Amino acid sequence: MSKKIMVMSSSLDGRLLTAIETAKELGIKTVACIREEDDESLAGADHCYAVGSDDVHKLLEIAKKEEIDGVLGVWDKTVLPAAIIAEELGLPGNSPECVTSFLEKSRFRRLQKNAGVFFPAFFETDTVQGLKEKCSKLHFPVIVKPVLCSSSFGQTMLYDDKDMIPAFEKAAAHSRNGSVCVEEYIEHGSLRILEAEIFLVGDDILWDGIYWCYRFPEAPLRPVLVTFPVSLDNCQEAEFKSTVKKVLSASGARIGEFDVEGFFTNEGRFFIIEINPRPAGYYCQQDVELFCGVDFTKLMVTTFIGDMSYFEELNSFQRQRRYLLSYAVFSFQPGFFDHVHIDDSIKESLVTFRVLPGGEPGAYIEDIHADNRPVGLAVFEFSSEEELDQAVRSIRKLVYVVLKQQNGV
Repeated sequence: MSKKIMVMSSSLDGRLLTAIETAKELGIKTVACIREEDDESLAGADHCYAVGSDDVHKLLEIAKKEEIDGVLGVWDKTVLPAAIIAEELGLPGNSPECVTSFLEKSRFRRLQKNAGVFFPAFFETDTVQGLKEKCSKLHFPVIVKPVLCSSSFGQTMLYDDKDMIPAFEKAAAHSRNGSVCVEEYIEHGSLRILEAEIFLVGDDILWDGIYWCYRFPEAPLRPVLVTFPVSLDNCQEAEFKSTVKKVLSASGARIGEFDVEGFFTNEGRFFIIEINPRPAGYYCQQDVELFCGVDFTKLMVTTFIGDMSYFEELNSFQRQRRYLLSYAVFSFQPGFFDHVHIDDSIKESLVTFRVLPGGEPGAYIEDIHADNRPVGLAVFEFSSEEELDQAVRSIRKLVYVVLKQQNGV
């Protein structure tokens, strides 16, 4: 009898669609839970339910009715309901307390403190009362961010307390519990951070998905460009892995894919900006597979129904190592989208271009500063590290959004 997995997302996101597709290829029955406003037929699952991610009681009823063998939450809003369902039904997963310690920004800082790793001074508040007084105890610049949110939405960096109230209101509006975290900005001196998709099973961690993530000066909180591979010296690799292991251990995590973001301080400590207890967006799992050949979606789907065969197979799997660049294409000004220009000099290096919702010709799009997603993802492969580095330096001139002209202008 086939196994059955339930996949939950707050949208028809690529993580849900690829998980459903992978499960079906493996002969696993699928149940999708999506938003009420989404088209159920587009999920591609054997059974699909439109239900809000906050209706845990209804989601649990569906899980029991479908007699599922595993449950996945692939979006921030669905990770906690998935953990609750897994605990209730005795399925593979992490505890709700563990998941919450990653989801809530201020609770994650406390987790870092308990794990004995580097973390910034911070405080949490759900009111503007006493906000400036509390900020006076921190060193500027500070980041004001929603306690419960994702994709860098609602964040503001402040160099003084002048715009503290608007920054608080913006963050609170994006935060699912209305609370805001204010923390000292740890100076990095670079727009490049280290990011990793790692996979945990018990005490074992797969480190295959490590990559560089770049921002642009105009939008320093917005990830736009990732490259593979990453080469760390022995001290950096040991510090990175030790820090991540300590935090995962302190959280009680036992299984799953985690998205880690951070960088090395001037003192050589690895500062974890955040760990998301779910896959990164923008088809990162597919980029990891293109880079090294390890299918993180397959890992996630199989292990969460208790099948460890693929995980064990990877012990002897020969990894490849490709020079990849994945570019999230944003517009630098608002307008009506026409197309993405890709220069002839780089077209031969294009591996794939993934169109994202909202990136259809004629759609009105905001600029990179708005809380929106890119119009698409362009993935390129190069033959050497030198070619890859050159592409990173020139990517904005080679790949960019073209807007429709209005009134002949």
